[in-house]
Amino acid sequence: MEPIHGAGSIVKQSTKTLVKDPHIILYPYLAVIFILLTSPLVSALVLSLWRNVGQPQIIGQVVQAAPSTFLPRLGLVTFSVFYTLFITSLFICAVSASTLARLEGRSVPLFYGVSFVVRHFFRVAKFAVLAIFFFPLGLIAQRHRFKTIHGGLEAIASSFSLSMAQIAPAIIEGHSGVISTVKHSLDTLGHFWKESIVIRLGTLAGILFLGSLSFLPKLVENYWFDGPTAQAVGWIVTILLGVSSYVVLRVISTVFTTTLYHRAKQQNK
Repeated sequence: MEPIHGAGSIVKQSTKTLVKDPHIILYPYLAVIFILLTSPLVSALVLSLWRNVGQPQIIGQVVQAAPSTFLPRLGLVTFSVFYTLFITSLFICAVSASTLARLEGRSVPLFYGVSFVVRHFFRVAKFAVLAIFFFPLGLIAQRHRFKTIHGGLEAIASSFSLSMAQIAPAIIEGHSGVISTVKHSLDTLGHFWKESIVIRLGTLAGILFLGSLSFLPKLVENYWFDGPTAQAVGWIVTILLGVSSYVVLRVISTVFTTTLYHRAKQQNK
């Protein structure tokens, strides 16, 4: 129960930070608005480039074997997922920058996190692209721990909990290199990896819960509406609610993870 109590203490401290600096709560909604406004434009640009460049031979064979609309739709969905994850990672870093500054007692301007991401865009973007590889990167950074069974199990567990929210404070502090940044984050959190897993599982549970609620529009459509556009509207609203819930919870949980990182750093001193 100790990790659960520790995670609860982190949530309480994070809540105090949000009360003192309430503008941080705007970040997740800015992320959702930014994604909704830019995703159609970026998707149209990518599709235009796709048509102009031409299709490789192997993909052309798939197009011939599949329905004419299958590949474009699959590509659009895949890109939309990647773009959502990428932008969410950028705003995670922005929230972490503002939260870390508040925890360190620094006086920073409004939306300091956004300005930080803009000034260090390419560095942050590099880690945002690599986010799906954090688990193997964590194993590589902790390869020395596999000399013992206990160390190996802890390395696997801590690598499983690794996310952009954990890496963001190390990115903000300017550690160079991907592996060195990952290693610094894992070394700083140290034995707090259990609390980190509790926070991540709590975030996942919240995403699954709100994700299930996002299907309510489909239920409303099936039982109360009957029209030519009802199905399309139902799916659009469901997708928007699901994506919004995911982005909001991921960005908000960054406050908890950054607070955990700051506490671990203070304790290590």
